[in-house]
Amino acid sequence: MIRSEILTRSYPDGEVQRVQLVRWDDWSKLRFLRSEGEQGALATYAQLYRRYLIPACPWIFGQMLLFMLPQPGNREQLLSAADTLRRGVKLRGGKPVFATEKARTLWEELAHAGCFEIAAGRLPVTRVLPVDRSGFLLSRCEPEARLRVNASFFIFDPFDCATRYDAIGTPFGLMIEDGEILSPPLYGREALLVYRDGHVSVETPALEKLCVRIGEKSFCPGHDGTLFTRPFRRKTPPGTGWDHVIVGRKLIDVVRGGCCNIPASGFVLRLREKAGEAGDDVWYEGMERVLFAIQAGNSLVRGGRETTGFISTFYNVYRPWNTPYPPSLYPLDYEKARASRIALGADAEGKPMLLWAEGAAKIGHQPGDDSCGASLSEFAAICRDAGMVDGVNLDGGGSAQILVNNERSLQLSDRDDNGTEQEREIPLGLVVR
Repeated sequence: MIRSEILTRSYPDGEVQRVQLVRWDDWSKLRFLRSEGEQGALATYAQLYRRYLIPACPWIFGQMLLFMLPQPGNREQLLSAADTLRRGVKLRGGKPVFATEKARTLWEELAHAGCFEIAAGRLPVTRVLPVDRSGFLLSRCEPEARLRVNASFFIFDPFDCATRYDAIGTPFGLMIEDGEILSPPLYGREALLVYRDGHVSVETPALEKLCVRIGEKSFCPGHDGTLFTRPFRRKTPPGTGWDHVIVGRKLIDVVRGGCCNIPASGFVLRLREKAGEAGDDVWYEGMERVLFAIQAGNSLVRGGRETTGFISTFYNVYRPWNTPYPPSLYPLDYEKARASRIALGADAEGKPMLLWAEGAAKIGHQPGDDSCGASLSEFAAICRDAGMVDGVNLDGGGSAQILVNNERSLQLSDRDDNGTEQEREIPLGLVVR
C-alpha cells in the first residue's frame, strides 16, 4: 500500500514549504522507468536553454543545433548523424551554411520531420547536440502505476555533450534493479544502496571495484586493463592496446593507440586485445549483494545525521573550461540555493520513503502562500525530521514531481505567467506498479 501525506514547514522569513511524504513497505517493488521517447523532449530542452540557461550565461554558449532522429534508431545511428552535421554545417545567425551535400540532405530530412531546434548564445561557434529519443512525460507513462517519480541525473546541457559519444538525455550513474547493474557508478558521487538482506546505506561506489564483461570475457580494471574516466582526463594517453568506449550497457567504439575521447556519460577501458565491436552489450560484476541502487548525490541523511555540505563532487558551471568536469552541476550555495527537491531513502526500519519539496514558481511567487523551495541544507533537515535515516538527493528542479495513483498533490515549479504547470520530459523515472 502507498501512503502519502502533505507536510508544511514555516520559516522565520515568512516563507512556507510544502512537502509530500510517501511511504511503502517493499524495496523490491521499486523499478526504473523508461519509455520510448516523445519528440516533445527536443522542444523542451531547447526551451530550457532559451529561457533559463542562455540568459543566465550567454557568453559561454554558441550557436546550438539540437536534433533527434525522425524515427527511433540505435545510438550508433544518432552519433553518426551528429558527426555528419558537425563536419558539414555551420550556423550563422541561426541559418545553416553547408560544407557537404550529405549534411544538406540530412538537414532537409530533419527540417521536414520537425526534428531540430536552434538556441543561440553569444559565442561565434556551432555546437551540434544529438538528443536521445528517451524523453517522456512522467504523467503520461504508465498512468495505472501506483507510484511514479523522476529519478537521477542525465546528460543535459551543451558542456555535458563533451565528446562525439555523448547525447542529451543519456542517464548516467549507478543503477541497480533486482540485483542487476543497469548502469555503472561514475564520478565518486554518493548512492543509496539497498542490500538483499534488507540493510540500507548511503555509500560512494567505485567503478574501479567492478569487473566489466564484454561478450564472454570479464576484465577487472587494474588487473586486466586500465580505466580512464572524467574529470581526471579528457582523452586517453597515447599507448598500445585498444580503448573500449563504454556508455551504460553498450560498447560504443573501439579505438587503437590511445588519444581517445572519454565520454561524459561513460568511461574508457584500455585492454591489450580487442574485446568486441561497437554495439555489443556490456555487463558488470561485483555488487551481487545489492538489490537496488541509485546514484545521484549529494547525500541528505547518513546514519540519522544531516549532511551539512557537499560530499559528492560538483563543479562550477561558470568556468566549464577549467576541467573536464562531470555533468549535472549544482548551485554552489548549499545553505541558501532553494529549489524543488526529491529525496529517496529509508527509515529506521529500513523501509522506503520518498519526499518531494515543492518548488517556487519562477514567475509570480507569493511569499507566505506559495512554497519557497528548499536548499539542500533545509531539505536535509526536512528529511531527518520526517524519519529518514539514510537518503540521497535525486534530480530536482523543474522536473521534480511525484504521482500517487496518477494524482499529483503539489505543483511543478515550471509554470507559465498564468500559473499553468509546464511538465518537462525526462529520460528516466522510478515506478512502483
